[in-house]
Amino acid sequence: SEFTGTFSLVFFGCGSIILSEISNLKSEYIPFIFGCTIAIFIYIFGKYSGAHFNPAVTFGFFVNKEISLRDGFLYITVQILGAVGASFTHSLIFENPHSFGTTLLKVEFLTGLFAEVFFTGLLMLTILLVTRNKNRIYGVAIGSTVTLAALFIGDLTGASLNPARSLGPILMSGNFENLLFYLVIPSIGCVITAYLFRIFSEI
Repeated sequence: SEFTGTFSLVFFGCGSIILSEISNLKSEYIPFIFGCTIAIFIYIFGKYSGAHFNPAVTFGFFVNKEISLRDGFLYITVQILGAVGASFTHSLIFENPHSFGTTLLKVEFLTGLFAEVFFTGLLMLTILLVTRNKNRIYGVAIGSTVTLAALFIGDLTGASLNPARSLGPILMSGNFENLLFYLVIPSIGCVITAYLFRIFSEI
């Protein structure tokens, strides 16, 4: 579930970025493709793995004591494999020069840090709140949060929110300039939110 969900996120989401670069797909569609992909695969795989599809989210659940260290390590491993596999598939499908959907830091470090931490924290908060009770809106709510982030900060940081989503394209494109930023900063947002959520839940 985690492999397929993360593979699909990168395949369709980053694939839409590639298509906007090499064909006539409008870039305005990209945030909605990311959000819709997340929503669809959350509904498909949520009951099997919790549908993290994101190492930062898995870190958050570990901080919130909802996943063991062993399972967290396995989740993150297959998430990364899924992302890299999707980007590798892009290399087989698209021959024209393109960026593989690589996330780029186009603003000052502190601005990018705040943007990624804030929206990744918002994503984690949404996940923690909407998955507490049985309902049918959790996929739409989480997917909409991803879309909102992409609309607001897509031009600033690429709206990664997800180390695996960034790692796959970075490895295939060979552009390692911002690798550490995208591996660490989104996870900080999820960890802070999960830690605060656990503290306030215990009050």
